[in-house]
Order: sequence, then C-alpha cells, then structure tokens
Amino acid sequence: MITPQHYPSSQTTVFILFFILMGSSVFAQSTVGTNVHVDIWNSETPIVQGSNEEVRGTQWYRDEWTPGRVILRDNSLTEIHNINYNTYENKIIFKDGDVMKAYDPNQVRGFQFVDESGNKTQEFVTGISDQEFGIHPFDLLRVVYNGKTRFLAQHETIFVRNSGRDLITNKRYSEYDETITYFLMKDGELTKTRLRKRNILNDIGDQKNALDDFAKSNKLRLKSEEDVVTLLKYYDQIK
Repeated sequence: MITPQHYPSSQTTVFILFFILMGSSVFAQSTVGTNVHVDIWNSETPIVQGSNEEVRGTQWYRDEWTPGRVILRDNSLTEIHNINYNTYENKIIFKDGDVMKAYDPNQVRGFQFVDESGNKTQEFVTGISDQEFGIHPFDLLRVVYNGKTRFLAQHETIFVRNSGRDLITNKRYSEYDETITYFLMKDGELTKTRLRKRNILNDIGDQKNALDDFAKSNKLRLKSEEDVVTLLKYYDQIK
C-alpha cells in the first residue's frame, strides 16, 4: 500500500501510548495537544492536522460503526462489537467504550459485518498474496463473491496534502483519496480486472460466448458488482 509522507507540527507534542491486549488485539492510543487532530491508530507516523486545515474524503470504509466480528488466526470468531475498516491504515478498528482499538494484523484472518441477528452480511479476508499486484498476506480484501471463481475488491486510501483549492473560497484542502481494485481468483490465481464487460469476459477466460449470451439475455452491462456476481453464479453452473 502506498504510504504518503506526513508533516508533523514542530509545535505540537504527540505521545503515542501502546497497549498490548492479551490474546487477540493490539492497539495504539495517543494524547494530543490543542488545535490538532491525530489518527490514534497510526502508531508510527501520525498525521498532525492544523485546526484550520480542511480535509475531504474519509479513511473509513463505512460512514457508521457497524456490528461485526473478527476472524482470528486460529479461525475462531470474536464477540460482536462495533467495528469499522480503516482503508488508509489497512486495519480493523473497534470501539471499546470511548476508546478506539486496532487489531494486530498478525493476529487476524479477516472480519465480518453482521446484521441484527448476527448473520454475516459482508466479509473481508487476508492470506492472499501476489507480488505482481503488490498484495501482501496481511492485506484485507473484500469478498464480493465466493464461488468457484472468487470476485474480490481491494480498498486503498492515500492521504494527499494540499491536493486542491476550493472553487469558491480558493483555500487549499487536503483529502483522503480511495481507490478500489477488482480481482478474479480462479484456480488459486489472481487476475486484475475492471467493471467493464470486455474485461470481465476476457479475464474469466473460458465460456466467453455462453457468458456473453447470458449477459445479453439478462441485460447485464457488467458495470456493477451485482451484475458480475450474477454472471459468476451462472458461470459456476456451466463450468
């Protein structure tokens, strides 16, 4: 993942305290001076942001904290608690009262968002590695479809300081810039793809005519995740 450069204020002292949890998690907490904002889950190079600096975008996968559970290295599941995914840090963050804590990437296999009944609604996994695409074993990938051919999404966010100027005020702003990269995983091999019909059909590799006919008859433009999932379900039936 690309790591942006950070520019800590020389007038602000930031203390990062490390707490090691027994068993499943490691988290960092910071104390901050006045008129600054510090990303408390970044234990090495926290962004120190002036109080008047406008920052656009977000480093969170979801706008709200959502019930979920973490899959540990031994495949056991944690209790359900409010979690979110920090796409800038590639870390699973959860709330313990008013304190945010981050799971140690070495200790997890992924996490799941769940509904009010505890049923899985969405899942991210680790353990996939590909040097060509810069994917490391601890990187979290969203499982869009988990069939014979898996459909995966990688969410990455970089922080761009002074990335532009407001059209009305002409003041500079910084922003978190997120990108989503899609992959098909077939027979254990990753292929980078795009939400475009030509790319999806070519990257699946076989049954192209049958898949093209199915897409046409079902009016699938393959420009959405839902369309690709529908196509892959059909592909699993005919493969």
